[in-house]
Amino acid sequence: MPDDGLLTLVTQEYAVSRHYTPSDLVPLEEYIPADILLGYPIELRRVAAEPLRELINAMHAAELSPTVISGYRSYAAQAIAWKKWVGLEPERVAIISAQPGHSEHQLGTTVDFGSPELEEIVGQPDIEFHTYFYKTGEGVWLAEHAHEFGFVQSYPREALELTGFYYEPWHYRYVGVDLAAELHEAGITLTELLLERHGAPCIP
Repeated sequence: MPDDGLLTLVTQEYAVSRHYTPSDLVPLEEYIPADILLGYPIELRRVAAEPLRELINAMHAAELSPTVISGYRSYAAQAIAWKKWVGLEPERVAIISAQPGHSEHQLGTTVDFGSPELEEIVGQPDIEFHTYFYKTGEGVWLAEHAHEFGFVQSYPREALELTGFYYEPWHYRYVGVDLAAELHEAGITLTELLLERHGAPCIP
């Protein structure tokens, strides 16, 4: 059960309690224009909402057009998403979705970004997620600058064995500016840092 800190370890092996809900969730529409949220009601923890607004403003200043596709996702909502993908893509579900409790979205500090360039790059209309996100202007900018606002990419290419999750260049988690800068400079993931410093969590 997390304590609303920013350093909870979440992997395919280590899960968040089904009973955990962050205590400071806020609607992102209070921070970010609704069109960036694609009209969806999205929540995020207050501690991450203002840094996200600053990040979005910086991207707009760079003439980019990011969207926010998802933020906080409850255990129950993740269970519904997992069940949907099990039915649609049973052989690929582990690549597409996380089992309930194993998603960083339940922490309320994680954001999935989108780009209007993705449809043309992939050649598929209405696509929201694809590894080619890293080729978009938004993906390039986030990889270079997200840490300046306290956000880090959770699942880079080289982290599959450590996290159990495939490459997700659109998936960023807020950890605070100081730690994000440290991780970016060292070229390691939060998962790697937590396991090195604290070891594996105790599983009751």
